[in-house]
Amino acid sequence: MTLSDFDPEDYPIVVAIDFGTTFSPKQNVQYAKTPTLNLYQELNGKYNMVEWGWKSKLLMESPAASKYTQLYQYKPYLDENLDMKPWRNKVSVPDAISDYLRALHEYVSEKILQEFGRSYSRNSFRYCLTVPAMWSDKAKDVMRNAAIRAGLITAADHPDRLTLVSEPEAAALYCEKACKQYDLGHGDQFMICDAGGGTVDLIVYEIALTSQGRHLSEVTKGHGASCGSMFIDLNLGNLLIKKFESQGAILPKNIIPTMVERFAYQHKPQFDGEEDLYLALPRDNCFDDIRDPRSIGIDGGYMCLDASELRKIVFEPVMKQVLTLIRGQLSGTRGCSAIFMVGGFGSSIYLLDRVKQEFGSVIGTISAPYKPEVAVVCGAVYAGLNPKMVSARVTRRCYGIDTNIPFVQGVDPIALRRNRIDGVWCADRFSAFVRKGQKVQVDECVTKLYSFTKLNNYTDYTIGIYAIDGEPPRYITDRGVSKLGDISIPNPFKSLDPIGYKVENIVKMYFGLNEIKAEGYVQGKKYSTSVKFDDGDSY
Repeated sequence: MTLSDFDPEDYPIVVAIDFGTTFSPKQNVQYAKTPTLNLYQELNGKYNMVEWGWKSKLLMESPAASKYTQLYQYKPYLDENLDMKPWRNKVSVPDAISDYLRALHEYVSEKILQEFGRSYSRNSFRYCLTVPAMWSDKAKDVMRNAAIRAGLITAADHPDRLTLVSEPEAAALYCEKACKQYDLGHGDQFMICDAGGGTVDLIVYEIALTSQGRHLSEVTKGHGASCGSMFIDLNLGNLLIKKFESQGAILPKNIIPTMVERFAYQHKPQFDGEEDLYLALPRDNCFDDIRDPRSIGIDGGYMCLDASELRKIVFEPVMKQVLTLIRGQLSGTRGCSAIFMVGGFGSSIYLLDRVKQEFGSVIGTISAPYKPEVAVVCGAVYAGLNPKMVSARVTRRCYGIDTNIPFVQGVDPIALRRNRIDGVWCADRFSAFVRKGQKVQVDECVTKLYSFTKLNNYTDYTIGIYAIDGEPPRYITDRGVSKLGDISIPNPFKSLDPIGYKVENIVKMYFGLNEIKAEGYVQGKKYSTSVKFDDGDSY
């Protein structure tokens, strides 16, 4: 299918899902998000998810907690650049994602259909699912397949019924609504810093006022890192462990996580770097065994955490990573007018103050929009309603296909030399369609003409799709080149066609989206990619 085959009017309801590391959408509580938690129970060696979100959390705080296994913070395992501890759970990461999305979809569908009554059904839905900007094509494919297994769409549906939207792009569409109040107009550039629980994604956009309306185009290649607020929690947990160990305290395994959780919910967003924090201790007699409670700040059922210690040990290691990311994005602009902080971590008072300290002298506006924690999911709805609001994007990698190119004596290795009836060719050559960092328009299609040559009586063909995070390589076997999939072409020749007969092969690749699409046209027939990854790769 080509992009024009899809008619959004067939699916009048847009459902946006911001699947986060620590929080996702709302679930019957006052806070705008619900925890990304899965609760499993084993039955005959099989693990079944019995609850999710807030209900999962409540069950783990009940006397029945020992019967369950809770999974959390599994989204970072899709980031291939992050050095994570091996995943030791019986439920795989893709299955955990699929289970959560299935439960979420059931909940959301029920709520939507309650509001709209009999006018619509689930067949009326199309979806926008957010993903981090720095995720690889493989990680995006895992997320898409998890959504299919969860029942959001079926494998037979048009792929555009489910759109993957980068988190900072969704946030940009949300913040674009606020640009007028900040006096940003044609030609102005602004940065989105989407700081969540697991990742921090950044990208710079430029505003363009055209006859077709207001549009955004990417200025920089969006990038990010796994340095979200969960790493602040990890730092605090390590600090508490050291404090209690210094007093010879032996604590039950749930004490530190409970204290970290209270800090995350009640104190972390409001910490300003100046005021000490007083963290309520869980009710447990284990604290009676501490030799000198006052020496570690314990008094009257609370633990005082010194502001300077929190800054140095808990917050600053993460802040420095975020500031480095912002500095890197600014280096690729001609002049950025504003920085918008979004995401749950983006609402942190301390983070906003640190960004202002570092960049306030060169950036006119540094602000967090209204309800920054829902900026991504709201922006994802805007993306679904107006998918061409972002008119141009910058490619994250270099993409191409494998092909045969005339052999160059003294340059190409003899092992790749192919002597054929139509000449001497070099196999495994990389034919680039776009370079990394190249700006492409939305819906832009790069077309190249090749040909197949009949060499025997029966031959099927495959066109391999490849990518590299760098400059175009000479060969598909060069270091750093990864295979994304194949376009399978059945034998295009007739039995009466002579040896050496050529058939035209047109290859089209679409790059203005968050997912790469490729098509091959032979004798008027269209063939699309079937993305398959190495079975040895796992999460």
